[in-house]
Amino acid sequence: MNWKKKSERSWGRLGMKCNWRIKKLSEIAHINPKESIGKGIMAKKIPMDKLQPFCRDITEFIWEEYKGGAKFRNDDTIMARITPCLENGKISKVSILDDDEVGFGSTEYIVFRSIEDVSDADFLYYLVCSPLVRNPAIKSMVGSSGRQRVQTDVVADLDIGLPNIEEQRKIGSILRDLDDKIALNNAINNNLEQQAQALFKSWFVDFEPFNGTMPSDWEIVPLEKIADFQNGYAFKSKELLNEPSPDCYQVFKQGHIARSGGFIPDGTKSWYPKSLTSKLEKFVLKKGDILMAMTDMKDNVAILGNTAVMPLDNEYIVNQRVGHLRANGYKGVTYPFIYLLTNSTDFLVDLRSRANSGVQVNLSSSEIKASQTVLPSEEVNNAFSEITLPMFEIIINNQLENQRLAQLRDTLLPKLMSGELDVSGIEL
Repeated sequence: MNWKKKSERSWGRLGMKCNWRIKKLSEIAHINPKESIGKGIMAKKIPMDKLQPFCRDITEFIWEEYKGGAKFRNDDTIMARITPCLENGKISKVSILDDDEVGFGSTEYIVFRSIEDVSDADFLYYLVCSPLVRNPAIKSMVGSSGRQRVQTDVVADLDIGLPNIEEQRKIGSILRDLDDKIALNNAINNNLEQQAQALFKSWFVDFEPFNGTMPSDWEIVPLEKIADFQNGYAFKSKELLNEPSPDCYQVFKQGHIARSGGFIPDGTKSWYPKSLTSKLEKFVLKKGDILMAMTDMKDNVAILGNTAVMPLDNEYIVNQRVGHLRANGYKGVTYPFIYLLTNSTDFLVDLRSRANSGVQVNLSSSEIKASQTVLPSEEVNNAFSEITLPMFEIIINNQLENQRLAQLRDTLLPKLMSGELDVSGIEL
């Protein structure tokens, strides 16, 4: 029996349309295409830490002298090939370069480029994100523990069911529209948070509405005056679950806190049965709770002290080495004030200076609670909350919408990539 025909029939039994063709991934995409950047030339670099888990868009880059690394152009897909970055979903589509500009990044990237009239760039990105490519890539990893890497030749040799170019564009368009809405919500949230941060700095750092001087009826108090604090719970690893269920809390870990602050819904995922939490009610998170990263690496302090706002009630339970702050209502202080305070430059510099240094850098509960903050009058706190609480409500609602959109995208992705959902009748 002809192997290719046998393969096509196998795909058909899995739901792939008959007019789709089996192709090697290396026939669909240029893998690690050759590009040139002169040694010593300053170019845009996308380090691994600029890729967000399960996020199409790259929002940050640095300028750096080129000395080596993977090279790419706009519309290329870059996939982390090293553990745990690939498992964590670090796959993005390059869009931060100018026309005909070449950028570079980590040596731990595999670069995929669409082939004209063979593959669509959006379709290719979502294909690489799909289980059809990610799962075999992860299984192909070899190397010592903690430094395992994808075997590029295994990925290149994968059999892929490929629709015609028009169907590819339709599939790419459906998924792209979902990610575009997520990106729009993120842009709105970033703008709102920048406005809130600017207002916080104007009122409580520079005292601009108060003639540049802290009013005499304000105080300098420890953080514990305005927020109740506790460390997270030390869960036993054998009690944690890797898959969700209706009767579980998701465990909030440091992976849910973004650099510079903010909530990452696709952070490290573990679940804990509600049946085991009868004595752990104080660790169950409420909407508006503030979560702080208490541990970081000594040689790369990135998120130590940064915080995230919990957008949901009774969905998460907090893990150890994550600080849990809850506004206690003293003099009208609400959670936006605490969030903006803990992510402000002066607060972070002071807090990090008091961290315990070793192989890791750790914040103690006592140092967090003792951190000094300005305490405005109740009248000013009420005025600040009146402005910022609606802003953070929009931010939270957008975050929740993004979670729903991401779930829809992730549900559609394997069905579209297998041909289970027919898009041939859709007009772009």
